[in-house]
Amino acid sequence: MRLEIRHLRTVLAVADAGSISRAAAILQVTQPGLSSQLQRIEREVGGHLFRRGRDGIVVTELGQHFIDEARELVERFDRLGEAGEQFSDRTHDTVIRVGGIDNRHTPALVTVIREVLPDPDVSSWISVEVRPVIEALGSNTLDIAVLHEFPRYPIYLGPGIEHRVLVTEPFFIGLHVCHPLAEQDEIVLADLAKVDWVLPPDDEAGGVASFRMACGAAGFSPQVRHRVASSVAAGLLIASGEAVGCYFPTSEPPQDVVLRPIAGNPHYRRLLVAWRGDSPIASVVGQVYDRLLAGYLDVMRSRPAYATWWRNREGDQS
Repeated sequence: MRLEIRHLRTVLAVADAGSISRAAAILQVTQPGLSSQLQRIEREVGGHLFRRGRDGIVVTELGQHFIDEARELVERFDRLGEAGEQFSDRTHDTVIRVGGIDNRHTPALVTVIREVLPDPDVSSWISVEVRPVIEALGSNTLDIAVLHEFPRYPIYLGPGIEHRVLVTEPFFIGLHVCHPLAEQDEIVLADLAKVDWVLPPDDEAGGVASFRMACGAAGFSPQVRHRVASSVAAGLLIASGEAVGCYFPTSEPPQDVVLRPIAGNPHYRRLLVAWRGDSPIASVVGQVYDRLLAGYLDVMRSRPAYATWWRNREGDQS
């Protein structure tokens, strides 16, 4: 991992808040996600920046040196941004700057914008974490983005940022085609209490934490045998029968893996389209949203398990 300006801001937030829990609330991330990020930063730095004390955290000698340097760098970085806004000829306004989380919907947003606007100049930036995308929207380095949020972990977009919910999307269970539960139309989460799971590392947005809460509500804690950041590697483990895992319902699973919905849909996320109200895209965002949703629904219809789930949901609501 290479240190970025957002990592410096994270360390400063913890130092200023005096505790990881308060800093997590201020940053609007989960406490486990923030703790994991701090551990990665400390590994990169080569030592502990904080130690736990009776009333919160205590800054180490290395931590104080890091904080002093980080504060100076962040202040210089912010001044540089202010100077850029002051002296820029704002030619960047002719470029539609697209961002989002790492999934199929952000590239689709780029395509949709090219369909809506005549000969647009489009750039894109995709992140594995949602927080840097929100920060980029707030700092006017992105115009529009696809984000996600999880139950109990709402995101705050800040002033000047508007949004619409694209869809509330369930998670499906991916399991080997010969797994005893693979023949069921949907899976009761409690029936997976004793299986081995493959999950990604804890994330700041609360995705893994939300899944653990869903399992807790079903009466068990998941046996996480494999921690894998790569969806390809996770798919190979599931395809070999080593574990089961969570999938987005629009995913194309590897051979020998089937996707099944979870009864009651206890684990889900909301996909959002967010944009700056003062950006060039704001005047056509309605068209962009409608086309992006239409594209999502086309993909949904091409996934048999998801299409069946969707039809059943519509039947329940009628």
